[in-house]
Amino acid sequence: MSDPIANCTLELACTVGSLDDAIEAIEDGADVNYRGGAPLFLAIFNRNRAVINYLIDQGADAESFVAKKNLKFVKTREDLIEELIACAPHNPRDVKIDEIKEIDCGIREGGVEYLLAEINWDNATRFRDSLNAIGAGSTHRCVAEFLQWARSERSEAESDVENFLSCNTDAVTEYRERYLATGEDLIGLASNFLDEATESN
Repeated sequence: MSDPIANCTLELACTVGSLDDAIEAIEDGADVNYRGGAPLFLAIFNRNRAVINYLIDQGADAESFVAKKNLKFVKTREDLIEELIACAPHNPRDVKIDEIKEIDCGIREGGVEYLLAEINWDNATRFRDSLNAIGAGSTHRCVAEFLQWARSERSEAESDVENFLSCNTDAVTEYRERYLATGEDLIGLASNFLDEATESN
C-alpha cells in the first residue's frame, strides 16, 4: 500500500516540476500510478520532460495517455515523451506573443532551421503547441511536421545540427517555403486567443 503523504508530495513535485522531490516521494513509498496516473498527468500538463521520463522509468502507465492511433509513431522513449506532451491541454499562459513574434521572425529571416539551430527543443515544441492553441492551422501543421521529420530523421551520428541541416538542404528549403506560404497573422491570432481567454476567466 502506498504512503498517502508521499503520494501528495509526488503530485506536488509533478506540478512544480521538481525531479528531486519526485525521486524522494517515490523512495518514501509513493505510488507512481496513484489516482489513475495523476502524477504523470500533472507532469505532462506542466510539460516537464525530466519528471515524465523518471515516472516512466518507475513504471508509470504512459501509453494509456496516448491515443491508440498515435502509438504506431512511438519508436523510442523520446517519441513517447513527445506524444505525451503533444496531448497535454494547452495553458493560455503558455501563449506569449513576444516569443511567437521572435521565433516567427527568426524563421522568416533564417528558415525553419532556426527551430533546431537557434532555440532549444522545449522552446521549439512550445512554439508548435502555441500555434495549435491560437488556431494557426497551416503554420502549426508545417512546424509540427518539420519537427517530427527532424526528430525521426536525425540519428545519433547526426547529433551535429549544422551537419544534419546541410545534408538535408532540399527538405529544409521545402519546409521553409511552406511556412512562408501560409500567410497567417500569428500575432493577430495570438492576441485574439489571449483576449478570449481573459474574457472567459
